[in-house]
Amino acid sequence: MATSDEQAHEDRQDIKDEQLAHKDDEQAEKEYADFEARVRRTIYIDHLSPLVTAQVIKASLAQCANVVSTEFIQNYTIQYEIPAAALVEVDNVSQAQAAVDLMNNFPFMLGGMPRPVRAVFAKPDMFPDRPRKPGLKVEFSWVKQGDPGYDGMNKLKGLARRQEAENMALIKRINWKRRRSWRRSSRKPWKQAIASTTCSRNS
Repeated sequence: MATSDEQAHEDRQDIKDEQLAHKDDEQAEKEYADFEARVRRTIYIDHLSPLVTAQVIKASLAQCANVVSTEFIQNYTIQYEIPAAALVEVDNVSQAQAAVDLMNNFPFMLGGMPRPVRAVFAKPDMFPDRPRKPGLKVEFSWVKQGDPGYDGMNKLKGLARRQEAENMALIKRINWKRRRSWRRSSRKPWKQAIASTTCSRNS
């Protein structure tokens, strides 16, 4: 049996553990509150040209918002150069609203060419560095054949593979159209020059 001194030591240790746990909970709540405030003043922009940089976004939004940070969301699963997306944090919520209105009501300009971008308010799930939500517990387990929900998970797996194949086919077609358009536009100056030379000779 534990002596009175040992019992007192265990009680003090339990109190310290409870205090540390309470302090950790308070810190987690504060961090998540700061994160939620950051989410509210951040917008998500997609359909960006791969040529767009953080400086271009900052300059484009300067008339309505002060850009604090820009984080591009990279796609490491596809080897093709596809339109990018970005999380753009500004000073406050009103600036974020003004930026969303600006980019949805007017074309986003890059080198004089409009890009059909879309801007919406960011959501917590969009941030790869989001902190753990206080009080949230996540449990993982492998689903085996015969377990409840196995058939449904197997269908979702097949659906994900089909969607990936369709996305790859769409990206290949978009890139093919882009290359074809570029080839046609690059040949036009030569055709115009030949036509101009022919007209000059005939005259």
